[in-house]
Amino acid sequence: MQLPGLITVSSDDGATLEHLANMMGESFLEEMWFGTWLAALDDLGAGRERKLAIMQAYFLDELSVLAQHGAVYALEDLTAATGGYLASELGQAGQERLETMRYERMEALLTEEEGRLLDEREQAMYVISDFDWHRAWPREGDDYIYFSSWAVDKNARGTHALSRLLAPILAFADANGLDCYLECYADRLQSMYEHFGFRVVRELHDDGFPVYERCMMRPAQR
Repeated sequence: MQLPGLITVSSDDGATLEHLANMMGESFLEEMWFGTWLAALDDLGAGRERKLAIMQAYFLDELSVLAQHGAVYALEDLTAATGGYLASELGQAGQERLETMRYERMEALLTEEEGRLLDEREQAMYVISDFDWHRAWPREGDDYIYFSSWAVDKNARGTHALSRLLAPILAFADANGLDCYLECYADRLQSMYEHFGFRVVRELHDDGFPVYERCMMRPAQR
């Protein structure tokens, strides 16, 4: 997608990807799915610094793969960024790459015990962790935009950075009749995303966890 006011981060631009991964890692420490997942390390005494390092490695792995498909967009001042793609641009090969990717940097960072506990927690959270639902939701053949993540620099909060990031993407979606998809796990985020035109179309609950997945869609505004 060619989006005015945004840069498409190249997979060769390691410094920018690392900067954005650090920003996302810090932002997603406050996100409830990741908070629940990382809580598996609490008995090991893992504090904020350790969890932040894990999150930053996680997002560097993810953004590095997305960038290979032109699916990392940011404001020119790098105060907000998203990993998101137009399904037709990603293609089947890209979909398969995302489905099978390994988080190699994160895995190298984890101790054996940390890896075991996080794997067990992820398996326990399986019911509320459907990150592929959007692929079956559109009618066959319909193109769409999916957001895997976005974040705003903590020092840019209150500057409408997220609105400036999303405005050209949503304008592109509307101009091309594209629905948009994402997930969230908090009332506050749901309310924020509803402000941008998203609505909850599906909820996934598990009695073992207080958080639940809200699958959200934004219909194209025609």
